[in-house]
Amino acid sequence: MATTTIERGQPGSKALFKDTYFLHKLHSLSGVIPIGAFMIFHLVANSYSLRGETEFNTAVKAIGYAPFVVLLEIAVIAIPILFHAIYGLWLVAEMPGPGGNTSHYGYGRNWLYVAQRWTGVLALAYILYHVFDTTAGKYLIELAAGKESHEKGFASISYAAMAWRFARPWYLVIYLIGVGSATFHLGNGVLNFCVRWGITIGKEAQRAAAAVGLLLGVGLGLLGWAIAINFAIKGQPLAQKYDSLQALIDGQVATKEAEAK
Repeated sequence: MATTTIERGQPGSKALFKDTYFLHKLHSLSGVIPIGAFMIFHLVANSYSLRGETEFNTAVKAIGYAPFVVLLEIAVIAIPILFHAIYGLWLVAEMPGPGGNTSHYGYGRNWLYVAQRWTGVLALAYILYHVFDTTAGKYLIELAAGKESHEKGFASISYAAMAWRFARPWYLVIYLIGVGSATFHLGNGVLNFCVRWGITIGKEAQRAAAAVGLLLGVGLGLLGWAIAINFAIKGQPLAQKYDSLQALIDGQVATKEAEAK
């Protein structure tokens, strides 16, 4: 395995470990496939909320009731994110201070490298919170709900539940920062991936990859923000009606049962 030793005291590294060529390639690959692909899929699925409650709930149910969805969440999402996050945090630990080595090398790509590291940290923090608040919370509710497990589990991530969450200003701000960080991290990472894997060798090819990454990052970021703002607006009446998420879930389930009768 080819490695390059990073000497202690060299600008840009604390020399905590050897820079492993194979792990760097795997790290960049996991950031685009499957993590980046999943992010695109996730935002596109959430964009159904822009069309209305019925469309969003239909999309959520289709995904939630897919065969082997738990295994897919673990194998295709959780494990790659775990590897990407651990190795990424290791890279952040290599930087000599919050600003990396920009005091020695102040060119634009180096600033983007530092931004890539820290947006990764912000994105990871948000992902952990988002998973706990939605997916993990859904499974915990289903375990405790008994015969109404599926109904209450779905109600916790339904259009109404998400709108109720986003109606709280602090939740909206956290989402805007988290999604902005994640989409920047993906968009800027496209060039890193192409260079690392030898897809773009010349300067013109690298400029094209950077442009594609920029468009991807900006486009996904704007889509995520549009989803969040739409939810925040539509959720205001729900936030006034229900003082807690549990109250909303119970109300949604009770309404569904009444309609069934």
